[in-house]
This record gives sequence, structure tokens and C-alpha cells, in this order.
Amino acid sequence: MPTLSDIIHTYGAIPQLTSFKRPMFIGPHPDDIEFCCGALVSKIVQAGIPVTFLIATDGAAGTNDPSVTPQMMRDIREKESLAAAASLGVKNIEFCRLEDGGPYSVEDAMRAIAPYVLKYQPDILFGPDPKLKTECHADHLKIGEAVRRITKMVPYPESVRRYGISTDGIDTFPSDITLAFYATDDANTLEAIEPSHLEAKIRSLYFHTSQMQDDSVDLLLNYFKLKAMELGKNVPTGLAEDYQVIVPICQHVYSEGIHY
Repeated sequence: MPTLSDIIHTYGAIPQLTSFKRPMFIGPHPDDIEFCCGALVSKIVQAGIPVTFLIATDGAAGTNDPSVTPQMMRDIREKESLAAAASLGVKNIEFCRLEDGGPYSVEDAMRAIAPYVLKYQPDILFGPDPKLKTECHADHLKIGEAVRRITKMVPYPESVRRYGISTDGIDTFPSDITLAFYATDDANTLEAIEPSHLEAKIRSLYFHTSQMQDDSVDLLLNYFKLKAMELGKNVPTGLAEDYQVIVPICQHVYSEGIHY
């Protein structure tokens, strides 16, 4: 008879993040994926793995300029997202267009995101950690929670339909999606990156021109560079990004947590 430790360490083992074949990165806003995961995305694409970006909100609240309408801001940020994704080698990018900073609910976000999960059938979903203790942005909290719940909604056709989502033409309902949270304070995985991956990440951020004009941008860029170096003290390349990874078996009932 296996021991508790045997079960958790055998079936709960965390794979390399570059071992997945259909990764999907979900960002609350048009630049979040690049800021938090750009180096990993560069590494995955370099390995020949197709990546999908899904931008949850329209980014229309991303300006204080009264001369820029929400529609204008949305169009600007979507063009920036397409250019930034292309610079990383990402060809699949989708937009949910929930209202940036709006009063949509977690359930609304699930309804918006789930059809794309069913379309692309990802084997790993990346989203912002909704349990980050210092996070105060409602979009990050709601989108992260939506991603968290979707992993255990999309395997079940009736559950999908009860959210008002059509299942016509869908033959496969993904049941083994690994969950990976970025922007987390409770990481359990370090992904080693090369200097070229970090450079690609920083380069992609400059395509988000509308968001790179604030006085705090240099501080933010230096933060991510220094964080990659600090995390890299524990990996051979000297640079890393960190994630909280929850494999399918640990997403329901099992209470051993993520640091097993």
C-alpha cells in the first residue's frame, strides 16, 4: 500500500513549465503577461511550443488623459498587445474585452474566458495569483479567481452549459489542466531563464507605449530585472521567474498544499 508521501510526490509532481504543449497565458490587462511572464514566454516559444495569450479586459481605463476616449484607448492597447506578443513570437492572441476596472463579477469573467479554454484546450493555464496578500487591483483579483475556478468547471459539459456557454461542436472537455499563478508571494517553482529571455521580456514591454510613460516605469523595469537576478541565485543560469504551480490532483480535496 502506498504511503501518503508516495501519492503526493508521484501524482503531485510538478513538471517543467517548458514540458507543456498547449500553454495559455491569461492577463487581466494588455501588458500583464509580458511584465510577469515575458521571459518564460520567450523560453517556451524558443523551444518551438505554440503559446496563446488571452487578454481579459479591454484596457480602456489605462489613461488619465480626458482627450482619449475609452474606445480609442482600447484600440491603442490592443495594437500594442499584438505588437508585444509578436515580438515574443506569440501568434495566437485573443481579447475578451471585459470592462477594465468595471463592475463585472468573477462569474462574468468565467463566462468570458471559458469559451477560449474550450477552443484552445490548454494543458496549463497561467493567471495572476488571486491570493496575493498585497494585491488591491480588482481586475487582477477577479481574473485570477476566475482562472482558478475554470480549471474545475470546463471538464464538465453540464457545468459549462449552466454558465450559459454553448457546448455545440465541442468534443473534448479538458480535465487535466495544470494551474500556474504568476505575481505570487507563495511560489513553489523556479523557472530558469537565460539573459536573452529577459532581454526579450524587457523589449516586449516597450511596445506598450501608452503605459510606458509614467515616472515609475524605470523603477518597475528595474524591479523585474533585480527580481530575476535574486531568484536566479538558486539556478545555474543566474536568472529566474517564479510561479505557484498546482497540478490537477492537488486542485480538489487534497489538502497537502503546494509545498510538498
